[in-house]
Amino acid sequence: MPHSNNHKTRTIIPMKPLSEAKSRLKENVDAMSRQAAILMMLNKVINTVKQYGKTDCIVLGGDEFIKKLASLHDVHWSPDPYPNTGLNDCLWETMLKSHRSGSEATLFLPGDLPLIEKSDIDEIFRASNSLKKTVIARADKDGGTNAILQPACQAFKPMLGYQSFSKHKNLFLNNSIPLSIIDTAGLKFDLDNDADYNWAVENVNEFKNQIKDWMKWIVKTSN
Repeated sequence: MPHSNNHKTRTIIPMKPLSEAKSRLKENVDAMSRQAAILMMLNKVINTVKQYGKTDCIVLGGDEFIKKLASLHDVHWSPDPYPNTGLNDCLWETMLKSHRSGSEATLFLPGDLPLIEKSDIDEIFRASNSLKKTVIARADKDGGTNAILQPACQAFKPMLGYQSFSKHKNLFLNNSIPLSIIDTAGLKFDLDNDADYNWAVENVNEFKNQIKDWMKWIVKTSN
């Protein structure tokens, strides 16, 4: 796995293949719109990480579309090392590889944060007190976790999923790990279901138009 020597940290963005991702949208959002939304949000997250500029970035897993998008951004892409065992295993393996190749900390970000801004990532790293503290951010809707910065010397395997924020919080506190909890606008909302999608169409700037642009990109990339 390539690693930039210019950065102390690595940001890991795990993804599923487009055909499998955001399955809760499948009943009411057509396949092309769903896939375009996934790519649009991933594009936004990668762009924001690049704007922050002080962390290496890897997109983990997905398919040829995800790989192509990572390549367009000139960020690392790696296949999911454990495609059949779930998100936490593949994320942990990639964290450990990152530590071995020199990362002093890893930042997990999901690829479905349409409101994320550079200021959110600024706040994550500020709250880490120069990578001395673990930092977590809570998803408003389901008690999930929408960011985890872990210094290598404090790292534990993530427990992402329903109500994971309280699990992570308790794990770190019970192990006497210095912890910062942040609450920023861009890290609260992740897009999972029909209600989220409809809210984004109404409230996220240019969401509808960008869906159309990414549909065109999918068709072009497919040919």
